[in-house]
Amino acid sequence: MSTLLPEEQSLDLLRVLVVDDNAPILRLLVATVTETGCVVSQASTAEQALNLMSDQPFDLIISDIRMPGLSGLDLLRAVKGKQPGTPVVLITGAPSVSSAIFGLRHGAYDYLPKPFAARDIDHLIRRVREDRRKNHGVFTQPAGVTEEMARREFGVEVLSRIGELALRGLEPGQFMEMVLDYTVQSLPSDAALLLLRDEEGRFKANHKGHPVLINHLLTRVQSSFDDLTATGAQETVTLSGQGQPIDAIAAVIPGVGKSMGMICLARDARTSSFLPDEKNLLLGYARTGAVALQKIVLRENIEKNVIDTIAAFVNAIESKDLYLKGHSARVSLYAREVAGAMKMSDEQTLVICRAALLHDLGKLVILDSLLQKPDRLTDEEFALVRSHTVVGDKILKPLRFLAREAQAVRSHHERYDGTGYPDGLKGEDIPLIARVVTVADAFDAMTSNRPYRAAIPIERGREEIARGRNSQFDPVASDAFATIPVERLAEISRFQSAASPSAVPQS
Repeated sequence: MSTLLPEEQSLDLLRVLVVDDNAPILRLLVATVTETGCVVSQASTAEQALNLMSDQPFDLIISDIRMPGLSGLDLLRAVKGKQPGTPVVLITGAPSVSSAIFGLRHGAYDYLPKPFAARDIDHLIRRVREDRRKNHGVFTQPAGVTEEMARREFGVEVLSRIGELALRGLEPGQFMEMVLDYTVQSLPSDAALLLLRDEEGRFKANHKGHPVLINHLLTRVQSSFDDLTATGAQETVTLSGQGQPIDAIAAVIPGVGKSMGMICLARDARTSSFLPDEKNLLLGYARTGAVALQKIVLRENIEKNVIDTIAAFVNAIESKDLYLKGHSARVSLYAREVAGAMKMSDEQTLVICRAALLHDLGKLVILDSLLQKPDRLTDEEFALVRSHTVVGDKILKPLRFLAREAQAVRSHHERYDGTGYPDGLKGEDIPLIARVVTVADAFDAMTSNRPYRAAIPIERGREEIARGRNSQFDPVASDAFATIPVERLAEISRFQSAASPSAVPQS
């Protein structure tokens, strides 16, 4: 065991001033810095800190940015005027990201993002001590500061971008892709992998870069996922190259329950390796990504419950009517087939399926006797039935995450030639989702028994959809419907039970 010389012991004995107006955080800072063997003073405002500085010098100052009165940036400027050799570390949360960047540009030693752990403090103190030993007690910016500073500045910006993704209403898949994009922009790598495991143990991966390296990362992480995630989210994990010249690192993305994730980067070790500050950035991205992802999952769960509740009402309508039973589920299945033939994205297809399941929601307000009337409707009765499109739109409109579905609910009885209702929209002025639902709804209505007429055969129904091309139906949607095999249409036509919008049936 090496023993420090008296001079080195003196350099390691740091006098640290911690500044924060939040009492619990201040107590945490005092306790954790004290545990590292430092002599600690504390202040709850920048003004108090300046008073303490007038009485004694400090070897390190750790200060929050956002405080009443003078801010942490004001304190930074004052320290650079009074004690220019004293390193200042700024504590930053999401609202003060731009301030942290400003501080780095104006002489701050580093930033400490919230939430931080005792391990982060320990690493910080260790770095300051090493710098003091290298420079015999005189603080100077480390070598390569320009490149490292630029990395850190952009790193703070990326942390903010990842945090903001939770507010954009993204699907988890989109979120994963964007997090990986931001990470690679900040930390260029030959291969990058973001892997999530759900509660059922199923993996979903997003990746970029060299296929061989990606396969290596995927195999390595999946085979030892539990061992890797058991390390927690406190530090990055170095992944062995298994004979390949690879420098690979991974950071845990904490989940909820059994759901966990890993974000992994790899470089050709012959040309580049990951520096300590880059590893810290990856860890920060994983932590921030976990918080954002948990918000997305929570939002999705709430939305799913809302949609399922609404669908239950539709189910209730159809269950009371032998002729309508399973109608919305079948329309959703037909709409899925059309969307697939039109090469729509998974996200667009999901919206179409949900819109199809909810398209008759407005019939909740219409009397059962009217919906089941076997005779011709009077003009007043017909107007009331037609109002279900507007009523359904009104029900869904307050739910902003269902805005596109609400448009389709309102417009699924519009006609391509402009003679439909309720708004007389024409051609591509009709929302695309509604145009797809219109084809699916019309086909199921024609090929199902109704109180006022018998069902027509599937082949004839196909002919009617083709005949309505450019008049009742969007020609693209009509042509796409024509590609669906008759066997598949017959299979769907036998479907009798309603489906949940969150789990649209596949067959």
